[in-house]
Amino acid sequence: MVWKLEHKEHRVYPRNPLAAVVADLRFHPILKIGSKVPDFQEAVRSVFTEYQEQAQQFVAVQPFGPMQVTQGMGYIFRKSNGKAALTLTTTSLTLDSRQHADRDQLINEACLGFEALIALYKPVSAIRFGLRYINIIDREPIAQDLRRHVEWNDLVTNTFCSVPSGMADAEGTHYSVEVSSTMTEGGLTVRYGLLPDARDNREKFRFDSDRYVDGPIDGGQIRAMLARFADDIYAVFTAAKGPALEEWMMKGRSAS
Repeated sequence: MVWKLEHKEHRVYPRNPLAAVVADLRFHPILKIGSKVPDFQEAVRSVFTEYQEQAQQFVAVQPFGPMQVTQGMGYIFRKSNGKAALTLTTTSLTLDSRQHADRDQLINEACLGFEALIALYKPVSAIRFGLRYINIIDREPIAQDLRRHVEWNDLVTNTFCSVPSGMADAEGTHYSVEVSSTMTEGGLTVRYGLLPDARDNREKFRFDSDRYVDGPIDGGQIRAMLARFADDIYAVFTAAKGPALEEWMMKGRSAS
């Protein structure tokens, strides 16, 4: 199976249901990461002004045998407004954005970190490069904003908002689905479902798209790859969003 995505022109909406956007580059271990952290900080400090060191656990799951857990240091570079952070370790660099508002800004901030990494620590032997968008669709506040009752199939298309036919009622049934297949370049994994939220125990629809390539990458193509990955994620999200969700996204504060 290969993903067949219907790409549409990217549209800017006043608001979105994104909980997090993560751009991640994983590489074979570089043990000298710590020795050049001051230089890395200088390269990203214009955007990521705050700095923190934090001990972390790294878990490696093997196909056979026990999990391997190792300790390591994470170097965290955070924006002063708390909306995004870069985390650098001996095996990865991750941008975690918790209040996504603009695609171009996200790509610029990710490239600031990735390009600094490649320039300072070359050669960087990549093993995975990916972009992940996590949407949490919360029916109650959306209904309040729209000032009317909405069903889940008003917010999510039937392709994604369904349980096995004849096996259960959609109302009161929780489910989780994972679909993973190849693209012309790399792959795309989509995890979605209607699940209770551990924070308030209310059911919410989670739509999690992970677009990635495994193996070496061309460092000069990172910006273009992120743009393509974002387009692919937008295409699958467009296929999932229902009319009431789009109506809600069109109202409110300016964002994209």
